[in-house]
Amino acid sequence: MLGLGVCLKSNLLRQVWLPVLRLGYFVRNEMTGGESGELSPSSVGGPTSASLLPLATEAFLKVRAPAFIHVNLDAVAHNVHVLKRLSGPNTGIMGVVKGGAYGSGLMQVVTVLLEEGVQELAVATVAEGVHLRQQGVHVPITILSNLLTCELQDVTQHRLIPSVSWAKTLASVPSDSLVYPDGSRLRVAINIDTGMSRYGVQPEDLPQLVSTLDELNVTINSMYTHFQAAFTEKEKNQTQLNIFLQATEPYKDRPLVRHVAATTGCVQGLGTHLDLIRPGGAITGLSSGSDRDGVHLFAKCGFRPAMSVVVKPAFFKLLPPGRFIGYDATYQTSCDEWIANFTTGWSDGLSRRLSNGVGAVKRVKTGELCPIVGRVSMDSITARLPEAPGDDEVFQVMTDDFHEVTSAVGMARNLGAAVYEIPGKWSTRLARVYSRNGKIAHICHSFQYTC
Repeated sequence: MLGLGVCLKSNLLRQVWLPVLRLGYFVRNEMTGGESGELSPSSVGGPTSASLLPLATEAFLKVRAPAFIHVNLDAVAHNVHVLKRLSGPNTGIMGVVKGGAYGSGLMQVVTVLLEEGVQELAVATVAEGVHLRQQGVHVPITILSNLLTCELQDVTQHRLIPSVSWAKTLASVPSDSLVYPDGSRLRVAINIDTGMSRYGVQPEDLPQLVSTLDELNVTINSMYTHFQAAFTEKEKNQTQLNIFLQATEPYKDRPLVRHVAATTGCVQGLGTHLDLIRPGGAITGLSSGSDRDGVHLFAKCGFRPAMSVVVKPAFFKLLPPGRFIGYDATYQTSCDEWIANFTTGWSDGLSRRLSNGVGAVKRVKTGELCPIVGRVSMDSITARLPEAPGDDEVFQVMTDDFHEVTSAVGMARNLGAAVYEIPGKWSTRLARVYSRNGKIAHICHSFQYTC
């Protein structure tokens, strides 16, 4: 089905290959718009052979290694435009760039966001906010985790906007310490728990918190909440939105902003009419869930995944029948098989659970899947190819699309992982190559950058 020339002569091979072949059918059906009307090629995205090959050839020379992470900044800019289309005409964007912009690399993504008119940023930790300030970012930065006393000095020194779920931290320090270097009073974001049940003040306790903050002369910059449910459970998130709107109604005339729509809310159209939307994963084209119906809704909006892992064989050989491959001898050849080594492994961020046919690499020239055979090891993987690769052949270990096997959503679904976990685990050992307008715009070499 995938044109791999597979020998299925043994029970072991059938166990390893048939799941991939079955997945291959669904990939073909989904990416060509089969009988069930799944995604079209334009909504799936991802590079063509003609566009990726010249860039990859140049990148391999510049990074001086046979593997790199590619971040397509054109996709980031495109996703911002999709988000603007999904939101109200007077609604701004707070771009969430925590975790190194969900694994794509912080500053290059932030630069594009600011160029495309994103008004504010948000991160998870104070340290991330401090880093952005040290890199010369001046727009408002909200910290999404709950403020602690030990963080106050950095928050005020670097003009950050912390989230609060109670007044305990602020009431524990002298009021005259709650000021920024320019003498203005500390601004905070109130997180309201409407159903997530993590951080957040309970709606019934919001009036008391607002009153206490007023007494402390702390400025309330914003009020927000976070939806709990998936793309396909709009009714649950609608309930949270209703609770939020009711809780914040008494404060709508205050000079504060309200925001609720993260990636899921943007796709569902919930809260996209408020002052801000607050997308995170959508910025780099990452669906917030991996279920097929949800990914379909996400892709239909037009989002394009930005990150992929591009490789070329470091070594390959034709092995005879009966050879065991890799640690623990978990795969045995049953016929003459072309086996290629690629220098990326679990130390770089590729899950060991993708061993033996659970994962695959994509042959860019033909679109064929080449299953991983043997173990994913610390520094490399071995994959079975249909034939000897050409000198200029390019493969992808992770594809920038919605592929059932090789994309972030496909890997997450097959591994039972979170989608954001897949790109977020890639380490700094692989260089990151950023492209804009189809050309290399910036390279962060191995170990020479901060995610």
